[in-house]
Amino acid sequence: MSDQKSNSRLEGKEHAVSSEHSSSHHHHHDHHHHHHHSRKYRLRRWMERNKKKMVAGLVAVLIAAAVLGFIAYSRQKEQKAQHITAGESHDMGLGYREIEYKGEKYRYNALITTVLYAGIDSEGPMTVLSQMGFAPRSDSIAVVVLDKKHKKMSIIGINRDTMTEIRRLSLFGEATDYYVTNLEFAYAYGDGGVLSCEMLQEAVSKLLQVPINEYLITNRDSMKYINDIVDGVTVTVPNDDMIEIYPEMKKGAEVALDDINVVDYLRHRDITIDFSNEGRIDRQRSYIFSFITKLRTMLPDQVETIWKRLDDMSDYLQTSVTKNKYIQYANLLNTVGYDDRDYYKLEGEDRTSEVYDQFYVDEEALRQLVVDLFYEKV
Repeated sequence: MSDQKSNSRLEGKEHAVSSEHSSSHHHHHDHHHHHHHSRKYRLRRWMERNKKKMVAGLVAVLIAAAVLGFIAYSRQKEQKAQHITAGESHDMGLGYREIEYKGEKYRYNALITTVLYAGIDSEGPMTVLSQMGFAPRSDSIAVVVLDKKHKKMSIIGINRDTMTEIRRLSLFGEATDYYVTNLEFAYAYGDGGVLSCEMLQEAVSKLLQVPINEYLITNRDSMKYINDIVDGVTVTVPNDDMIEIYPEMKKGAEVALDDINVVDYLRHRDITIDFSNEGRIDRQRSYIFSFITKLRTMLPDQVETIWKRLDDMSDYLQTSVTKNKYIQYANLLNTVGYDDRDYYKLEGEDRTSEVYDQFYVDEEALRQLVVDLFYEKV
């Protein structure tokens, strides 16, 4: 149907063109002998004859200008969007600073620094993509809370299946609106670069309702490097999930992790089992505890060495942390207390859906945790 329409339209166009051509030929023939007409007259006649062509040409120019203008505007907006999506510059307003909870007034502890850590599901150097929405998903997500005032560190482990608000982008990378989906997609819907990092940072900030100051994102290939920073760690295995591949990794066993088994220990899960991500989070928690414990013994003397090792893995790492900030955080890490009880896994309920597992956070428990870690009674 539409083909017929377009064909008849085309035929109509051709007919118009040929009749225009013959009439212009006729006019031309008519005035062949009138050489004495002034130049102005000839110009006016030419313009009348070619009015249609000129209008079409002008329209084409205007359309081209509009398209180019739109592209330029989109690019500009895209660049702006890349700056507005940061968790910190995602405007939380000042609402989070003073809150009321269970009838009591609380004030945000301004001496807290939050660092988002995420491990993403890719191998090879991390690359920025020209199109939005094709970046890898986040496998593991955690927020490190460094509290200078109370000299303590806490870690909040967040299930990647958490259903929460994330930003939706247009094709050009413009920020459009928010919708609820699995948190793991917040990074995936960006460009695999700064925009992805900031979209995840923003989604976590919105979930917790507090600012996220920094991000540190790594991929699968970083794990060996991370493990090498502290020359390997020994973990206490929290479950039997790995027993079929590594018989020595039974619950309660102490196992040394090296370049060969560290990736499986941190990444493996049986995708045929619902909610197998839960067991993986527990293994990641055991790793984080051992890693931090060992890192702190090295820190005072090896701040530079560790920075150099981070530099060696720069292809597999994206971070907002500059060297100066890193030195500050390293010194802070050295003064804060941390033990396994300072790791909090968000409470909630696992549900199955057609495609992906879904985790629904217990809002009341989350609010209580945020008040406990980030706020002080006024």
